[in-house]
Amino acid sequence: MQLSPGDHIHLIAACGTATGSLAGMLRQQGYRVTGSDSRVYPPMSTMLQDMGINLYEGFTAEHLEPAPDLVIIGNAVSRGNPEAEAALSRKIPYLSLPEVLRDFFIRGKKSIVVTGTHGKTTTTALIAHLFTDCALDPSFLVAGLPRNFDRSYRLGKGEHFIIEGDEYDSAFFAKWAKFFYYLPDTLVINNIEFDHADIYQDLAEIIKTFRQLINLVPQNGLILAHAADTNINEILPDAPAPVQTFGLETNAYWRATDLEPGPQGTRFTLQRAGQSLGTFDLPMSGSYNVRNALAGLAAGFHAGLTLELMQSALSRFTGVKRRQEIVGEVNGILLIDDFAHHPTAVSLTLNGLKQAHPERRLVAVFEPASATNARALFEERYIEAFTLADALVITRVPRPERARNDEPFSPDRLVQQLRHVGKKADYLPDVDSIAAHLVAETSPGDLIVFMSNGGFGGLQEKLLTALQTQCST
Repeated sequence: MQLSPGDHIHLIAACGTATGSLAGMLRQQGYRVTGSDSRVYPPMSTMLQDMGINLYEGFTAEHLEPAPDLVIIGNAVSRGNPEAEAALSRKIPYLSLPEVLRDFFIRGKKSIVVTGTHGKTTTTALIAHLFTDCALDPSFLVAGLPRNFDRSYRLGKGEHFIIEGDEYDSAFFAKWAKFFYYLPDTLVINNIEFDHADIYQDLAEIIKTFRQLINLVPQNGLILAHAADTNINEILPDAPAPVQTFGLETNAYWRATDLEPGPQGTRFTLQRAGQSLGTFDLPMSGSYNVRNALAGLAAGFHAGLTLELMQSALSRFTGVKRRQEIVGEVNGILLIDDFAHHPTAVSLTLNGLKQAHPERRLVAVFEPASATNARALFEERYIEAFTLADALVITRVPRPERARNDEPFSPDRLVQQLRHVGKKADYLPDVDSIAAHLVAETSPGDLIVFMSNGGFGGLQEKLLTALQTQCST
């Protein structure tokens, strides 16, 4: 589709993380951008309005009068949405978000696509930081807020576009993974597990999707794959492009050895094909973050960055908001916010925090907010996932209707199962009761980690305020 600066583009569901970023990118390119959403609130609404983007509260066909030159329909929009129905009935040109990213921004660039069930956001942000810090001036889009930048996207003049490749579907008219649109020259696959039970029937369907993805990498491209992931190893023999593996295992092409965890992060030795390349400092804890760093360093090396430049840049990587993000510390109680919600991510996050803070009592506060966690699919796995937590609080499912016809997730049942194996666990249904419980039950030296891919009802700040109040009285 051929559009020119000044043409009008309207986004339906504009206040999502990805759609809001796309709106900003289009505005930066000179398009007249408007948007609508059922929930228009800061900080996204403020950011968009500050860029000159008109936002409408709610959805109505009147927002498409006069007809825009293009409508972008977010993947959260369903048939029946008044604006989507107006676009269809009036034959207004429309595209999905990943189609616009491909046609307006990625085509003509060297595309670095980061995929996998876990670690996509951190790895994408890390690569974006390495390339920016080392003066390659890349473009990027991250599904989170990298702390090294003031926003989740950047339009640079360099030849690379770095993007998080989501396996979630694209739109109601495009029920296939977003990452199929991103024209990967370098493809990172961190891991493959079952997730997104509202989209995929089982693990086999997800593996099939990734098998199709690697078929899109050109022969002069590169696939960077986690060496120890059995599901990845199942599809690699079909890869049409060169493959380099990364990990902590002896067979990994890019390998980290001699890990030294500490409160400020992790030091490790980098090896390439068995040859030691020096010591690197990553300001993050957890072996999984070391693997993310390996993928980023491999991508940087492939793009021509020197090890010396990346060594310096990596030490300045400050991570992503809501990934082991320190909320505050009051009276020796450390509060950390994290996005972990899948059992594997929960386990890895707790392990990383335990390595970084072995002296602290670890209290995990878990909100089952994902569409998959509306279902009982992972209940049994959470018993093992929370092994390293010294105490647990589990709250209600925010949107239980997403279980549809499947057996719903039961926080109370999980709590009983955890107690049965000797864990101190409590079910508390709302943020006020959780905050009161944690104020009463935590002591100096404790570490409280909030784990949710949702907002948790503002619990993080509520608890911080409550602890500060207690401390001052």
